[in-house]
Amino acid sequence: MVELLVAMVMGLVVLGAVLNIFIHQNRTNAVQQEVAYAQQNVRGAVSIMAREIRAAGQDPQGGGFTPVATATGTSIRIRADYSDPNSDGKIEGDGDAADLGEDVTYAVNGSSQLTKDDANDAQPACAIVDFVNSLQFIYTFADGGTGVPDETDGDSTNDLADIRSVTVQLQVSTETPDPNTGQFRTRTLVNTVRIRNVGFQDLE
Repeated sequence: MVELLVAMVMGLVVLGAVLNIFIHQNRTNAVQQEVAYAQQNVRGAVSIMAREIRAAGQDPQGGGFTPVATATGTSIRIRADYSDPNSDGKIEGDGDAADLGEDVTYAVNGSSQLTKDDANDAQPACAIVDFVNSLQFIYTFADGGTGVPDETDGDSTNDLADIRSVTVQLQVSTETPDPNTGQFRTRTLVNTVRIRNVGFQDLE
């Protein structure tokens, strides 16, 4: 009887150890899945923004609009006339369905979501990514300076028209905290995007 009880106790100890390993492994796998999801989200979101920033200022009809219409540290409004075959030179939020995607604003809303607002779709801003910790834009100007443009200082440099590239920094977090640490995991991606359709006069 004593030997049986000892064997049962030892079996329970081994079973408890195996169960503990299983639970820990299960938690680790769940955390890694969330981290991978956050990584995928930040890459996809920055890729979308980079593609549209790079195309800003495309103007085959000579409409003469400002490629970057609004530029702050936490939001950007970009314009391009590229809805082929409807490159009509009109992009400024006139509600024309042919101009979808030609006048868009990226920002973070109060629910920590990265949003895209298309001025031509007559719809509220749509969420692209959840669980955004921070979104930052840094602008590089024709003279090599960096920062945020200032149209009100009376200086003709470092204005919206002088923007030549945009550095996007986006940080997102996991949906739930790491059960082992109690902290949210984060992923940050930084990408500097050259605006292709502006600045040719700088090369002269």
